[in-house]
Amino acid sequence: MMGTPRRYPQRWAELVLGASLVWSFSVEVVSAQSTNGSITLVEETISSGGGRTGGGNPMSVVTTLGQPAAGVGANDAFMIVVGYPADAPDLPSGTNAITVEGTLSEPVGSVVVKSEPLGEVVTATIEGTTFRAMNVPITEGHNTLTATAIDRVGLSASDTITVYLDTRPPARPTVAATPPVTTATSQTLTGTKTPGTSVWVNGVEVVPLNDDTIWTATIPLMEGDNVLVIVTKDAAGNESTSTTVTIVVDSLPPVVSEVTFVDPDGQTLRLDPPTQSPKTNFSPVTVRGRVDDSLTTVQINGRPEAPQPKRTFEVTLPLSEGSNALTLIATSPNDHVTTDTFTVTRGTIPTLLSTQPADATKHPVGTTLAIHATASDAEADPLEYHILINGLVMADWSPIPSSSWTPSETDLGFGTLDVRVRDGFGGAASTQSEVYVLHPAVPPPAAQFAQMHTHTSLPETGTAKRRQQPTTPPKRTVTPTPPRRNTGASKPR
Repeated sequence: MMGTPRRYPQRWAELVLGASLVWSFSVEVVSAQSTNGSITLVEETISSGGGRTGGGNPMSVVTTLGQPAAGVGANDAFMIVVGYPADAPDLPSGTNAITVEGTLSEPVGSVVVKSEPLGEVVTATIEGTTFRAMNVPITEGHNTLTATAIDRVGLSASDTITVYLDTRPPARPTVAATPPVTTATSQTLTGTKTPGTSVWVNGVEVVPLNDDTIWTATIPLMEGDNVLVIVTKDAAGNESTSTTVTIVVDSLPPVVSEVTFVDPDGQTLRLDPPTQSPKTNFSPVTVRGRVDDSLTTVQINGRPEAPQPKRTFEVTLPLSEGSNALTLIATSPNDHVTTDTFTVTRGTIPTLLSTQPADATKHPVGTTLAIHATASDAEADPLEYHILINGLVMADWSPIPSSSWTPSETDLGFGTLDVRVRDGFGGAASTQSEVYVLHPAVPPPAAQFAQMHTHTSLPETGTAKRRQQPTTPPKRTVTPTPPRRNTGASKPR
């Protein structure tokens, strides 16, 4: 790992390439470092996000396709580009690719750039008096790039630039032991680091880049949890893995917040309007919430909290029917105590007393069937009803206990009526009954004939009258015969 990159003095190379051709380089030889696809030339302007900016003598920044964070650093002679085009061949492991640009005193025939120690040679493209060699491979550490220009008569001139590729992060910093709990408002940290690195705590530089191996910094603290994430960075911006330290400042009673009550189905309890306290028809209830540090413990009615992520708590308690008093006690690591009380009411699920139509009701197709339910609730809570026929909603949840249904031909046969009632505090009572949908009854032919004549007007004739008179037989009148009188005369023989 390299320390602060060195900046070499500027030098000029003036080469005679022919009687009328002079190639003059103004070469700024620098040591550069690269990280995550960006390159930094010391004391110059660089942007890994791309774009082009002026500066220096001059410096510029561009984006190269194929790298999410590509950049270019250049002075008046050379431009170094970090970024590997997507269509370029794969590079050997541990290498990167850059683009080298330069200027010429006048046009030449060709320019090549050689990269050492890899020994790779890349031919540059030439436009007027500028050249560009793309995908010049470099490896970790020092790399010497030599640009050689050859004129049309074969004369050549060369110059070099040194590039330092640094993609390896520094070693993870160490931190001496710290107290887990304190009442202080600041804490002095000390530890070890790699030479040529700076120290950062929670994204803030607390020790500037230096070659020391021991570091010290005083960090402000606040009440509650203080999670300190410590990393080191080298001159190229490579970041080490982090070391994390947690210090709890405990000078005040715990702060309990975001308390919620949850039923066994995971639903948050509603407030009972008369009491404005949570109510449920189920048991047990789970109490959840937050505290302001990770070492505070919570118990409710003597029951300890279940293991939870830092600064949250969860306690599950059984409920008896009626009002239930809950006492929450939060204790901090320095034995500061916060107490809070709550009331949770356990109610009952409503009861369905009756439903109409009754089970096994027969109903003709095409006529309206009235549906009605009667229910009660022990706590006199407002009730809502839900009515379904064959799984289809006829009346969604509402305070109205009735509905109607007119079956069609497609409903012929048995149908299922489902009536449900709830009070909004969990659970519902329900009942099912069957309704048989059938065609209207058709009278037999004789009955039809009689019905037809019953509804036909006839003239008032004797025959008609007789047909309409009852067929009761006439009464018989019996006249008794008087007994014979005996006159004494005999009958002649």
